[in-house]
Amino acid sequence: MFDTLVAHTDLTQNAEVIGNAEPVMSKSGYSDIVFSMDLVKVVPKNKHISKFLIAAILQDKTFKAHCLGYVNGTTVLHLSKKALPEYQLYLPNDLSALKPLDELVTALYQQISANIEEITKLETLRDTLLPKLMSGKLDVSNIEI
Repeated sequence: MFDTLVAHTDLTQNAEVIGNAEPVMSKSGYSDIVFSMDLVKVVPKNKHISKFLIAAILQDKTFKAHCLGYVNGTTVLHLSKKALPEYQLYLPNDLSALKPLDELVTALYQQISANIEEITKLETLRDTLLPKLMSGKLDVSNIEI
């Protein structure tokens, strides 16, 4: 979980999808996630830069604009495999300077993921209880709120 995937194929002619970087925030109850050649998993080479910080950097409009310069195709758009390796990140010489930002971004993504998991559980609970309430199989008239 928390892998960052970048779309490499787009069926829209406006390139709405291609070059979009999205972190996997939830497995939605699945034990494994399989992605096709239409997506590329981005892994940081440097252990001092977390996958959360990479996700945040790649979600910037600058990366999307960079990717649009590497698109080819007519009916189905494809992102060149050169797009990611040729994207230049301008980082400080001392990567420890990124630590406060990295910690903040990490905390935000982890909270988003926890929220998604909670929403999924609440939706399941709602979908289980609502039919029982509507059919009268579950009576909540004596519950005080």
